[in-house]
Amino acid sequence: MFAAVAATARAQAGGDLSIDKAEDLASRNADEVQAKAAAANAALRAVDAARANFFPKLTGSVSGAYLPVAPKGITIPANSLATLPLWFPTNEPANAPSGTISPGGSLIKEDVSLDPTDMTLGGYTKNSYFKGNLTFSQPLFEWGKIKAALDLASYEATIAQVGSAGATLDARRQANRAYFSALLSKDSLPVLQELRDLAASILEDRRSSLDQGFSTQADVLSSTADLAAMDTKLVQDREGLESALESLALLTGLDADTIALASDFRPALPASLSEDEVKAEAASGSTEVSLARARLSEAKRKLDLERDSSILKPDLALFASLDASGQTIPFSESGWFDSTWSCDVSIGLSLDVDFFDGGASLARIKGAQADLEAARIGEAATEKSARLAVRRATEAARGAEASLREKEARAAWAAESLRATQAKASDQAASRPELSASAIAEAGARLDLLYARFSLEESLADLERLAGKAIR
Repeated sequence: MFAAVAATARAQAGGDLSIDKAEDLASRNADEVQAKAAAANAALRAVDAARANFFPKLTGSVSGAYLPVAPKGITIPANSLATLPLWFPTNEPANAPSGTISPGGSLIKEDVSLDPTDMTLGGYTKNSYFKGNLTFSQPLFEWGKIKAALDLASYEATIAQVGSAGATLDARRQANRAYFSALLSKDSLPVLQELRDLAASILEDRRSSLDQGFSTQADVLSSTADLAAMDTKLVQDREGLESALESLALLTGLDADTIALASDFRPALPASLSEDEVKAEAASGSTEVSLARARLSEAKRKLDLERDSSILKPDLALFASLDASGQTIPFSESGWFDSTWSCDVSIGLSLDVDFFDGGASLARIKGAQADLEAARIGEAATEKSARLAVRRATEAARGAEASLREKEARAAWAAESLRATQAKASDQAASRPELSASAIAEAGARLDLLYARFSLEESLADLERLAGKAIR
């Protein structure tokens, strides 16, 4: 019953954990994967922002101010303007000294001042002042700058996505290493315990021999050191197991106490492994090569943008602007707009052009050309490095498989030797030290075999990281 409850609890926490499930969980739950995915999503939003530059923009601004000293208007002093001559009819005789004689009498001229008293234009104004602006703008022609900026944002998004894919592959690689490190430590513990027990038995035998005069103190001290060395290896192995499980839990999001390793080491290289296919995968789909190619495309587009942004290349845009200003608080009284407010509308075309910039645009173009050349060299070098890395990883994998075959043969030989020695010991034909030595050799061969299996998994994981996919 208790075993069934424990199995149910393990299933709820993720169940027996296979290597495929561990890698899949790590590819989704690892912190670095989630961070890179968020960065890639932000880069996609930047593409949307760059695309928006093709469309019209409508911007507005509103400001208000308090005038401590309100303006009083404009005062015109008395008699500062010109006078106006006026002619008035009279009943005087026609031969009056001034004026023009008409049949009914004469005209008399009078000079009338236009400002006989001080005049104030505008009158008393308010202490408040308000201003608003609404502007519509639409680019018409800009030499492809907006398209180039959009392309650059798209390349940055591609680079971020490649980084996200690389983080996923790295998480799978880390989960693989943590998984098989834990499996190696778990499988090594009983073997190390056997070796420790054998070392303790040998120490006990030599102490007895010392008491009987058949051994020396140096032999006892040597066995004591061997036993201490085995204790050290046991501690290291237990701690390594805890660290590997903790690392695996961190990557997968599981609880380290509930992880039960369900997969075993692979016995040999997969039959589907082809060095040429892995090289092709690495050259076309590895994150490093993809990143180098995206950088090259970005460098090309950046050069185009710098050329389109050079001097003597004007930008044409349509604009419309609405400006309003006044002193009465809006909607504070009836007729507020007619009292002090005024409104202006303007529609037109704007043309922006740089005639001279001190050589800055030329320097930027040369810098972009240098970046492009560096990106070309980097792409070629990355492809070559990827193929070389596959060659070396394949060499390591095949060497690990050959070593595994050797360790299997040695383990089989050591097991057979132990059986033969045990048979001799049962017939009193082999001594106790010979039996202990044979048992130590057999346990050591099994331990070497475990490390050989781990090395094969490590080399295969390196190949999978280069190919960007599992090799099963």
